[in-house]
Amino acid sequence: MASVSEVQSLLRFLGTAKVPIPLAMTKVQALKEASLTTPESLSKAPLPTLQTIFGDEKLAKQVLSTAKRASKKRTSSSTTETSHSPKKAKTNPLIPGQELSPAELEASLALPTVHPLDDDDIEAEINKTVLYTNRAPLVVAFVVQLTKYTMPTQPLSSRLSLAQAVMSMGAQSKAKNLGIQSGKTAEEAGWGEGQPSVRIMSRKIPVMRRWGYSWRDSGQEPLGQDTIKREEGEQHIPPTAEAISACSGAKSDMQSQETIKEDPSTPPAEAPNAQIDQHPTESDYDPPLWALNLESLAKSSPYSTTSTSKSTPPNNLPIHDPHSARNYLLKSFATSTSSSPPPPPPSPAKKSKSAALVKEKEEKENNLARLFYALNLVFASWIDVIGPEELDRRAFGWYSRVRPSVEVGREGWGGKGDVRLVEILKLRR
Repeated sequence: MASVSEVQSLLRFLGTAKVPIPLAMTKVQALKEASLTTPESLSKAPLPTLQTIFGDEKLAKQVLSTAKRASKKRTSSSTTETSHSPKKAKTNPLIPGQELSPAELEASLALPTVHPLDDDDIEAEINKTVLYTNRAPLVVAFVVQLTKYTMPTQPLSSRLSLAQAVMSMGAQSKAKNLGIQSGKTAEEAGWGEGQPSVRIMSRKIPVMRRWGYSWRDSGQEPLGQDTIKREEGEQHIPPTAEAISACSGAKSDMQSQETIKEDPSTPPAEAPNAQIDQHPTESDYDPPLWALNLESLAKSSPYSTTSTSKSTPPNNLPIHDPHSARNYLLKSFATSTSSSPPPPPPSPAKKSKSAALVKEKEEKENNLARLFYALNLVFASWIDVIGPEELDRRAFGWYSRVRPSVEVGREGWGGKGDVRLVEILKLRR
């Protein structure tokens, strides 16, 4: 009898073979009875047998060819590995139980925030603040704060992962539209099929549920203290995908697919056949989420026809790392020189380079704290009036109004410009 882990591996393989997960789950029992639970066994199966199980010749051929590719690459990988000394496997700090507990993980992702005693003073300071940045980190900042209000049950680690995904998928689509990248994106190639998804700023993000991740007992404190400090606060919104129990008790996910408009410079179009539950129940909010990194999945999968990887399939699907999103935010918001006074003349005692770097780092973190504060004021002013769905729908338009101006076309790719926080505050209700 196949174990739960074997069933999970089988479902992952069938998903990579482009078999919709709901359909794959109905075929697990038949595959187990036929002793076809691994890519190796499937690669040796007669095509008529697979046709009988899947009920479709094209799908059966697709599974068989994917299994043969996987078996061939595994054999090649095993041969290569025997000629090298084995490397010590690295632990993944993002997996609960490996190095970091949920409380430790959330604490490691603390972000700068500001909550002064006198709100008038900080608003006056924010009104004078002009950031110098490009559009991508501003998207990440928008999503991190937006999801505090639209996805209130998601921890900071999930919100950072989701924010990175929104930015990355938008960048991939934009690069293709500008001719910087050719071929299909991983999303267009179907690498998100079979995974649940959530909609953020009108973009569909494939996700993976983090079953058993108990972060609410982390001792996290409410957002805000007096003076700039680190955010460890609880955040907000509803992941909208139903949980299914796989055969033999394995957890899996329902398929939910729709198309999105590719150009991230305009709001993505609503898909006519979106399978997103717009009115989730409280039980739908329970599992924290990871945003899947489809581009990494497409490049690293040994089942991909375009993959150059010789490794065996990972036990965990690639995700958008929240630490990467955090580090990206911390270094991305400089102070605009167009609005700030000229720097004082250098002192006779030449400052060390390290001291200058520390000052620059602190300035960028303070700017990020002010940006978060401004965004919080905007979203908090609207959430009780229009609700999470409408707030999410409007957020992209608000971002478009305050994002830095750059040149049109390829010349503007990655370009930087000013972001005036006073313009963000004008978005308040």
